[in-house]
Amino acid sequence: MTASTPSGDATAVPSDDSMSASTADDRDTFLDILDLETHYTDGSLIGADPPVRAVDGVSLSIRRGETLGLVGESGCGKTTLGRTLVGLESATAGSVVVDGEDVTDLSGSDLRAWQRRVGVVFQDPQESLNDRLTVGEIVAEPLEAHDWGTPADREDRVFTLLEQVGLREEHFYRYPHQFSGGQRQRVAIARALALEPEFLILDEPVSALDVSVQARVINLLEELQAELGLTSLFVAHDLSLVRHIADRVAVMYLGNVLEVGSTDRVFADPANPYTRSLLSAIPGSSSPAPESLERVTLNGTPPNPRHPPAGCPFSTRCPAKITPADYPGLSADALGAIETFRDVLRERTRATSGLSDRLKRRLGRSSADRDLDVIATELFDDVDLPTSARAELDRAIATAGTDPAAALAVLEDAFGSVCDRESPAAHAVDDTGRRSRCLRHRPEYDDPRSDLS
Repeated sequence: MTASTPSGDATAVPSDDSMSASTADDRDTFLDILDLETHYTDGSLIGADPPVRAVDGVSLSIRRGETLGLVGESGCGKTTLGRTLVGLESATAGSVVVDGEDVTDLSGSDLRAWQRRVGVVFQDPQESLNDRLTVGEIVAEPLEAHDWGTPADREDRVFTLLEQVGLREEHFYRYPHQFSGGQRQRVAIARALALEPEFLILDEPVSALDVSVQARVINLLEELQAELGLTSLFVAHDLSLVRHIADRVAVMYLGNVLEVGSTDRVFADPANPYTRSLLSAIPGSSSPAPESLERVTLNGTPPNPRHPPAGCPFSTRCPAKITPADYPGLSADALGAIETFRDVLRERTRATSGLSDRLKRRLGRSSADRDLDVIATELFDDVDLPTSARAELDRAIATAGTDPAAALAVLEDAFGSVCDRESPAAHAVDDTGRRSRCLRHRPEYDDPRSDLS
């Protein structure tokens, strides 16, 4: 895939490691995320698994007064990133800089001061609202936690907030179960706005609502942002919704941001193979994808975030993956089958190194669910391979049953790609500040076969 100008001509572009805001927009940067990591461990001391890399080196900027949409498949780390920004999760590494201060290092009163500047609206208002409290008590919770004003001041503030989000005075005394889903989310929005935050994190704020209610809540959020001048991070999986509400969009995969840019440009001309596949998967006439974008089908599933790829995070599924240097003519079917078999071997390698599997072997029990010869036959029976490639594959299959790690090494030596080894930098792909992480943007890897459109 080539980076392109609006006219479609390929252009050479510089790269760096940042997905930060460009000077193409004259708004100040409100928040800078620099190499942020959030990992989870299982807490075990014996036979502990590697940590789950929920956020794995994100660098991103959010401009003052804008709405940045954050999209990606379920489990890609979107929610964890938002929760780390507000301090609900602890960063493992990296920084989040606001007004020259790293807010990931804050604690005690300093952390409370930062959290007072941030409001959060969670995905499911049924879960995020306490049914034992009245609406008035729920909205007043952050005011009381931060000792805001007098009791009378807090009550007046709650009534003002309810009016602001389209609820009535009598709703102050009711309980969440007495409201519809849309009304409950309005209560959640009122609570998030209670302390007059500068920054709003909206974590799938309408995904739990009926379609007929979603539009009213989104319109409310847009009105409030215009009225209050809020800066927002809008986390969602609904790309049509993101295109409607976001100024810019960041596309996340396996804890990494792969593309970021103005919403119009990203949706009109996606630069990253993952963005293209994500947009092409949206069915129906309301799809925000360009009409010229053909359906891109991805092989397999996202890798285990405990064991991300060493190179490009999208390398195990990418339809534009750079072909092995020794086998440039391999078909897409052959490459897909080889990648699937490598995935199987990776899982077997991890299983045989685990404590539970060692115990099973001592007891004479095997952890293999299926014979690797059978899997290989199913994958490669109808796949055409050059003679030399078939010889390397047969060599790997012959050792796979007894030593999957050795078989995996054979396949990696023979069929490994630069995408398996190198993590791509962020490349500027046009003059609007849009950036994409993909080795295909480097001139030496530009290849017409990578054009997915």
